[in-house]
Amino acid sequence: MLETELTDLSYRVLLRECSRRREDVLDEFRERIAGFLAIGLVIAVPLCWMAAGSEVSLVDESEAAEPATGAKGFEAPAVNPDAVLNRLEIDQVSRSDVRAAQTALKLKGFDPGPIDGVAGKQTLSALNAYRQSVRLLPVQAISRETLAGLQSR
Repeated sequence: MLETELTDLSYRVLLRECSRRREDVLDEFRERIAGFLAIGLVIAVPLCWMAAGSEVSLVDESEAAEPATGAKGFEAPAVNPDAVLNRLEIDQVSRSDVRAAQTALKLKGFDPGPIDGVAGKQTLSALNAYRQSVRLLPVQAISRETLAGLQSR
């Protein structure tokens, strides 16, 4: 019987390493079993359908898609490219706007880093710290909306 109360450090290190390797082997074994089960399902399901013939249905006929829909059912939705480009242009923030925001943040006591007009991580962090101080939710990116909120207060 192994005693775990021994003061020999090398023994404890060896015991810990054996335990870690045992867990690694068990994890690999579980993954292999799961893989074999998945392969078995992939093989067994079509075989069951072939054995049952055409009587197998995943969905009731009333809920099934119409068989004559053809390729039309898979068309992409219509997109207005002008509207998409206008939206992207509206959301873009100029360097001068970012500089103004960085200056406002610095005046309010939040360090946006160098005032260079680049909306980087430090500027976003300072903006979110300011927004948190006025009890607003943090943002993922700097937009015209967030800049307007910064300059209005």
